[in-house]
Amino acid sequence: LYICFFGKGTNLNFLLFKANWFRLLQLIPDCCRRKTSVGCCPPTLKQRSDMFARAVLMISCSMLTAREAAGQTAEFQSEAEPALNCPDSYRARKGDKVIMEYIGLLANGTEFDRGQSEFTIGENKVIPGWEKGMTGGCAGERINMVVPPEFGYGDSPSDKVPAGSTIYFITQLQAVIRTTKPVAGGCNEGQKARPNIDVTMDIEGRVITPSADGQKFVDKPSLEVRFGNPKAIRFVRGLEAGLTGACPEEERLLFLGPDLAYGAAGKSDGKVKAGQSVRVEVRIVRVRDKKPADQGLVLDFLATISEGKLKNFSG
Repeated sequence: LYICFFGKGTNLNFLLFKANWFRLLQLIPDCCRRKTSVGCCPPTLKQRSDMFARAVLMISCSMLTAREAAGQTAEFQSEAEPALNCPDSYRARKGDKVIMEYIGLLANGTEFDRGQSEFTIGENKVIPGWEKGMTGGCAGERINMVVPPEFGYGDSPSDKVPAGSTIYFITQLQAVIRTTKPVAGGCNEGQKARPNIDVTMDIEGRVITPSADGQKFVDKPSLEVRFGNPKAIRFVRGLEAGLTGACPEEERLLFLGPDLAYGAAGKSDGKVKAGQSVRVEVRIVRVRDKKPADQGLVLDFLATISEGKLKNFSG
C-alpha cells in the first residue's frame, strides 16, 4: 500500500500513516481503483516489496472496490502518530493560533503543496479540514489527515487539486498560541513585538507532561530578547514565533513542539529532554529598539565634538 500510494518520484519515506484496515481503505490511490494496483508501483520499489506487501495491497484494492460499489465515500479522518496525550487544557481549541508544517498529497501520491501555515482556529481562513484536524492537537504531534472534498476544496478545482478530490495531509503541529490577557484596545504597530526589536518579558516555562506537572526549566521576571537574530537558539526562535504581534502588558500561553523548543538535543542542563514539548507563560513587559537609540547617542556625541560644543574635551 505504501509503495503504491506514495507513487513514483515522491520522497516521503518518513510518513507514518497507520496501516489499519479502515485507513487502508481510505488511502488507496486512483491506480488501485482502476484495478491496476501492481502496475502502478514504481519498479525500483516494487522489486524490493515482498509477497506480503503485494497481497495486502491487492486485498485492499478489492475491498475499496466493494465499498465504492456499495456507495460508500471517504470520511474525514485525523490521527496523531504518536499521540502525545497532553492535558486537555493544552490542546488546540477555537481562538488559538496554530503554527503547522504540512505536505499535501493527491490520491495518486502526487504532492500538490508543502510549507508552513499559521492560522487561528475558528476564523475560517483555511480549508475546514485543517481547522478540524488541528482542533484537539498537542504541540509537537504529527497529525495525518484524510480530507474529503466537503472539508477541502469541494467541487471547485484549486491550483493542482482537481474538483471533487479527497486530499491527504501529513502535518506537524509546531505551536499552539493562546492569548490569555489581551490589551484593551490593542496597541499600534510600532508598539508590538516584532523582528529587530528588543522584547522584555516575564516568563515561566515547564516541560509538557500528561499530568501537567512537568519540570520547570525557566523562570525569569525580566528576560530581554532581541527578536530577528538569525543566530538565536531554537527556543528563542520559538518565543519569537509565539510572541510576534503581542502588545506590552499582553499575556500569552505558548505550547511549543520540539522544533520550536530544544529539538532532538534537549536543553544543555538536562531540564528539557530530547524531543519534549514545552509550555511557556509570558507577559510582555516592554518593547523597544535599543540599537538605533545607542547609535543615535554616538552620532549626537560625534556631532557635538565636530561642532566644538563639548566643553573640557581634549585629545
